[in-house]
Amino acid sequence: MAEDASTPDKGWPLRTWVLAALGALLALAIQQIDTRLGSDPAWRDRLAPGLGFLLGVGGVAFGLIWERGRLAFAVSAALVAGVIAAGTFLWSGMPGEARLGPDWYLTCGLLASALTLVLFQAMQDGEGATVPSRSFAGLRERLGVLRYPAVHGHLWSNALLLGAGALFAALVLGIAHLLAEMFWLVRLGFLRDLLRESAFTAALVGAGFGAALGLLRDRGPIIAALRRVTMLVLRVLAPVLAVGIFLFLGALPFTGLAPLWETGGTTPIMLTGAMLALFLVNAVVGDAPEDESRSVVLSASAAALGLFLLPMVGIAAFSSGLRIHQHGLSPDRLWALTFIIVASVAAIAYAVAILGARGWFGRLRRTNLHLVFLLAGLGLLLSTPLLSFDRIATSHQLARLANGRVSPADFDYRALWFRFGQPGRAAIEKLATGSSDETVRNLAGETRKLTDPWQDGPAERAVRAGHALDERLTILPAPVPLDERLRARLVRFDACGDVGDCLLHHVPGEDFAVVVAYPARSCAGCTPSVRLIWTVNGVWSDASQYLAEGDVAQAMAARIRTGDVVIRPVVRRQLFIGGEAVGETLPMAGNVPGKPDAP
Repeated sequence: MAEDASTPDKGWPLRTWVLAALGALLALAIQQIDTRLGSDPAWRDRLAPGLGFLLGVGGVAFGLIWERGRLAFAVSAALVAGVIAAGTFLWSGMPGEARLGPDWYLTCGLLASALTLVLFQAMQDGEGATVPSRSFAGLRERLGVLRYPAVHGHLWSNALLLGAGALFAALVLGIAHLLAEMFWLVRLGFLRDLLRESAFTAALVGAGFGAALGLLRDRGPIIAALRRVTMLVLRVLAPVLAVGIFLFLGALPFTGLAPLWETGGTTPIMLTGAMLALFLVNAVVGDAPEDESRSVVLSASAAALGLFLLPMVGIAAFSSGLRIHQHGLSPDRLWALTFIIVASVAAIAYAVAILGARGWFGRLRRTNLHLVFLLAGLGLLLSTPLLSFDRIATSHQLARLANGRVSPADFDYRALWFRFGQPGRAAIEKLATGSSDETVRNLAGETRKLTDPWQDGPAERAVRAGHALDERLTILPAPVPLDERLRARLVRFDACGDVGDCLLHHVPGEDFAVVVAYPARSCAGCTPSVRLIWTVNGVWSDASQYLAEGDVAQAMAARIRTGDVVIRPVVRRQLFIGGEAVGETLPMAGNVPGKPDAP
């Protein structure tokens, strides 16, 4: 007879051994996929990582949900979680593929997998349901008996189990390396050799992780107690955060909102604060009525934090709206807008629950249960290509360029190339070959040559190397016009940079220049630096040679101003073997002891 999932297991050694073996096999399979298929371009970007995530996420989900006598249900739930995570790669590709910054598609896919698994775990608990536990029969009835304590409890238990399992696997690997070194002391190197094999390491880590899940799940009451203790400890932070947010909001009438828009980080800061506030509110509310805090201070703090969500989300929404109005849509701003919408729904729901009649703790728990369904569905939707933020943002930016809201010179071609995914890259290719505007064609064509997202785009280089450079540049021994390539070289970080005065010694026709870069006046403690730059085959090289900084640079700059700057050929002695120079430069023959050697 199957043991009811709502009661903890009294020990199931078989599950521990099965999960250890399964963990080793799945980890080995993932390693082989990465080794054998990851080198094939047809598999590398999507199919190989997708298959790896199907096995990895599915295996972890199986280890978290498998109960005695409920194998079919566990396998089905694990397949659903694994398919959701794997689908993210099949739809979106590898993280960072043609897209700079956090990969929110992958985040949403993993979130949907995690929340779906939690709902399956709560369904499996049943809490009084009479439908069969070994199949999906009566799914509608099971959804009707979902209880917040089960959902919230599994969410926290899964996080604790995964963290403890990862720590145990790391400990197993560390012990293996220690034993390998101990055996090596007596000239037994077999374990060292095994640990050099990635296949053996993967199987060892997988076995350790699987065994940890089995062992810890056999001690469910300990995990439940640890979860409750964690909540009890965290809830004492609610008054601290409530007072801090109250002081912040109370200061706004006196400081004004203008400083918020100058930082550029208002939206993520407000959303992070709102997330932390929501987290601490639920620490006070607890899983069930018996877990609720009886402290008036903690209850009042939780209510205040729940109500503070509205103004914080409002500030984030206004800040994000300003950025969109000024610079148009981008994938990052669309993601921020999505997070703001979700946060707004949560803030309104929390305010309604808190401001209602007595018993708002219970209403808040019911609200959280509904939010879990919302987040699981939204995460699944956003992990698919049905809502392609890259495509939407690219179309909006091209429309702004076409209708003249942004000039060709001010358009951010580099962002489209690196931050808008494949649609952005396709748009740059199209602009470079088919735009009717010559400026757009030239700037888009230059953008296609960029290989590093931190390189200046052609439009940025033109602005920085124009009047902005002239205003802070002194040319010696006499002011002369500078060609565009030298100007573009000077605004790099290892020459004049972006800010601060700059001294350049350059004579037209010479293949080198000496640059003295002075720090911005606002940089306390910063010192000038001197560097040498040169040309290679008539083109200014990206390389530079550091010469001096600080007081030495000041003294060198004074000599540079006198015009005594020249490059001279030198003679050196060095050993050659087989026509190749070997070793360091040797002293010149006949050097007087105590005097410096020739370079």
